[in-house]
Amino acid sequence: MFDLNERAIFVTLAGSQAHGTARIGSDVDLRGVCIAPLEVRLSLFERFEQSEAPLSGTLWEQVRARIQLHPTAARGLEVRAECVVYELAKFVGLCASANPNALEILFADERDWLFETPAWRRLHTERMQFLTRKVQQTYLGYALAQLKRIRTHRSWLLTPPEKKPNRADFGLPDAGTLTKDDQNRLEQGIAEKVRSYGIDQLELPSATRRTVTDRLRRFWQDSEGCSEAELDERVRAVATHALGIPAAIVSTLNAEKKYLAAMKHWESYQTWQAERNEARAELERQHGFDTKHALHLMRLVRMGLEVLETGQLNVRRVDAAELNAIRDGALSYDQLLEAAADLQTRMQAAAATSRLPDDIDPERVDRLAFEIARDFGCV
Repeated sequence: MFDLNERAIFVTLAGSQAHGTARIGSDVDLRGVCIAPLEVRLSLFERFEQSEAPLSGTLWEQVRARIQLHPTAARGLEVRAECVVYELAKFVGLCASANPNALEILFADERDWLFETPAWRRLHTERMQFLTRKVQQTYLGYALAQLKRIRTHRSWLLTPPEKKPNRADFGLPDAGTLTKDDQNRLEQGIAEKVRSYGIDQLELPSATRRTVTDRLRRFWQDSEGCSEAELDERVRAVATHALGIPAAIVSTLNAEKKYLAAMKHWESYQTWQAERNEARAELERQHGFDTKHALHLMRLVRMGLEVLETGQLNVRRVDAAELNAIRDGALSYDQLLEAAADLQTRMQAAAATSRLPDDIDPERVDRLAFEIARDFGCV
């Protein structure tokens, strides 16, 4: 489509090499930013958002030369090198939404930069405007995704599914009593009713909306004395009653929903078994859970908390040794859950008092992206 050698504005180390947690056997993750030519940016048929391919040509020669001088990344070249390069508009959009992966490129330690241009320096100079209270949601969201994987994989280790689910297990006949169209229509109606109980339709800043939603959910959980999953089930029951859906149909819908969830769980388990990384499997055998996921979980919540409390995003970790100790099993499963819950509570408190703005200034960010592209010769 176009030559990255001519359009790249930045390449940096990412992952463990950038966090300072790399060890023998760690590979090299590269992340970069480019500016596509104007004809590609405006094309109806050649949309470009990112490249996931090895670097080549003069750009790779420059990057490789810098890697070979790096204290830990040099040995990682012998393992594997992977690269993702984002187009400027995609990258700035991700930063504006407080995407952790994008922000960690924007705030990468300069010692890990491998290729830079004046266009990148201009964007980097303006990096602080991308730090907002939204990091409480995004970093915590990424961390909770790690925790979900830990819990799911641990459950598969301790109590693996014994057989593929079948419809009879859920009191369902072999052939559905409702057509797919009927199920989809009813489920859509229920979802719309549930949304009507929230604040999605109110004209509020997105960060405020998320905060209010979280507080309302915690209030209702405390009021009902139930878990997150139980609360969703109770709200769903209220919605189906309000819509006047007959009890027999509600029962069938709920059974179909549980059957589909069980099938998804079974298929995920089969995929996990077939594609399971041997090194990660060994960690799970030794410690009873995936401690590499635990490392990422703790890193993410700590980084998010630091941003909220200090207004700084520290990609290269001063706690790298402690994080590696977590990967090596320093925390038991129960200790990990306790530490993660404590950090989550602290993040919520920090978000309420943080001096960071609720959101970015869209006009300022839009102007910045335009001027960088223009000065690069794309406008």
